[in-house]
Amino acid sequence: MATVLHLKPLYSAPAKPPPESAAQRRVRIGSRVAAWLFAGLLALSGLLLATAIATMLVYKGELVRIGPDNCYIGEGPPNSVAFGSLPLPHRLVYVAVGIVRATPILMIFWSLRALFSGYARGEVFSAQAARRFGRVGAWLCAYAVSPLACHLVLSATGYEIDKNWAHMASVQAFILGLLVFVVGQVMQIGSEIEADREAFV
Repeated sequence: MATVLHLKPLYSAPAKPPPESAAQRRVRIGSRVAAWLFAGLLALSGLLLATAIATMLVYKGELVRIGPDNCYIGEGPPNSVAFGSLPLPHRLVYVAVGIVRATPILMIFWSLRALFSGYARGEVFSAQAARRFGRVGAWLCAYAVSPLACHLVLSATGYEIDKNWAHMASVQAFILGLLVFVVGQVMQIGSEIEADREAFV
């Protein structure tokens, strides 16, 4: 009596991924365009910050002015002063303020670029995508509170000139950032639950 053994092949070709649907293709292309857009905005914002820092440190003319209500390029109100006429320590303080105020904006664009780059690679519902989404909300909140934080430091040290720091846009940005952060946390929890479900046998 013959015995027949069925042996498994030593090599099996990897399963082909399912074909990309029209909706998935639209999301991938749209996400790639968005990633390029936010990369461009990040570069532009960085260039503007570097230009502003150089202007605050080097420019001595009358065209950049600061007053109790705002900063001005060109002709300012009578209660404004030329920024270049301020002592160097005062200008350095405002350079630090500019960096603190601009950093959340740069990081929002950085986080959005990373988020949409991941979407373009198909990382839509992953834990990493959820963390990136949450970072956008966290940096929005930082952007919202940075004017108040700078105001408190400047008023305590006596360096404050521009006192116009309270804006409704900051409140709106904080609420939106908080919502985005919470949604990111919910997405991360959902991703972890899905990973645990797939690992359960």
